[in-house]
Amino acid sequence: MTTVKATAFAQGRGPAYVVILGRFMTNIGFFMVIPFLAVYLTRHAGMSSLQTGLLFALLEFTRRGLGIPAGWASDRFGAARVLVLGLLVEVVAYLVFAVAGRGFWLWAGAVALIGLGGSLNNNGSRSVLASAKSGGVAANLSRYYVSINGAALIGPLIGTALMASGAIRAGFVVAAALHLVFAAVSAVLLRGMHGANATPVRPAAMAEALRDRALMLFCALAVGGWFLITQYRIALPLTIVEQKLSADLVGLLTAGNAVVVMIAVTLVGSRIERRGTAGRLDVFALSGVVLGGGWLLCAVDGVSPIVASVIVTSVGESLFCGVVDAIVAGLAPPGRIGLYLGYSTMAWGAGGVLGGFIAGGFDLAADHGALLLFWLVLALIGAGSALGTRAARASLAGAVDARQAAAPAEAGAART
Repeated sequence: MTTVKATAFAQGRGPAYVVILGRFMTNIGFFMVIPFLAVYLTRHAGMSSLQTGLLFALLEFTRRGLGIPAGWASDRFGAARVLVLGLLVEVVAYLVFAVAGRGFWLWAGAVALIGLGGSLNNNGSRSVLASAKSGGVAANLSRYYVSINGAALIGPLIGTALMASGAIRAGFVVAAALHLVFAAVSAVLLRGMHGANATPVRPAAMAEALRDRALMLFCALAVGGWFLITQYRIALPLTIVEQKLSADLVGLLTAGNAVVVMIAVTLVGSRIERRGTAGRLDVFALSGVVLGGGWLLCAVDGVSPIVASVIVTSVGESLFCGVVDAIVAGLAPPGRIGLYLGYSTMAWGAGGVLGGFIAGGFDLAADHGALLLFWLVLALIGAGSALGTRAARASLAGAVDARQAAAPAEAGAART
């Protein structure tokens, strides 16, 4: 009876809901403290702005830059195991945060751990969802994205209260506890699922994926979308400052972005699941137009155009994130989902880095009265991503469909 129930759980939506709810819980912990970490480091840990910047650069590198090795580990040792390992590493990091004091190198070690743990946790979670037996890949990944945005809305509210009461260290401990609970639940409920590959995945597979033209082409196109999404953290606050609007708008608009994304992804998730690969690529192309066009609205001064921009770009973000990982998972050969999602994470990181560099030209454009040109560049990046996707639509759709058709035969051969 126990075996039957376990099989039913594994074949149903159980694993997906464990991951989605668990990530919602742990992301509340993440967003409860990480957005306030720079303030804590400079005011209470005695860090200079340079040291704080170096710590955040280290965080970004370890969290995004290790996506490919994390993906290889998910395929080699099992996504559920890597998920649990990543959570436990993050538990250690948060606990070190609580006692780190003023030692820069201790903070650097803890930040590196939280980035590494987050990379393992993120890839393991997405790999479990992408290989779930029920619910649909696109629909499961859409629900996952809704949970992240929900946590991004709730976590900072709790963090604000902790900072106001001087209890941010308690927040570190609570975040550690939330990650520990998710690790324990995953270790029990996901035990035996998504195990190690019957055929070991060699480290050379990380380089072999670079020769997959379809994967590299799609990841290159995805960089544009991640670049445009990054502007919520850079160009949006800068335009509010440049227009001499209230700084409180940044928090309100960020919260509004999370709400719109949650609603939009919920509405489109199941519809995207019913689309074939070509249809998903059409949605992906549309997201570039909507994101780029949405930012162009900021060329008009005033609160109303900025609010409209956030609404439009939030819809574009929802379309983009609703399909990007589902398409990558479709390109993955059997036993390579984690690795391919790792390359998707690298595209995310590349988009973020480029977004930071190009957004650095905001002040230069403002000083020369050429902000319209800046927003036009963003719109053109979105349009370029859309046109590139349309041009590659047939070849990408053909690659996904051919690999999905061949997957059952290859998986059967691997078992024999």
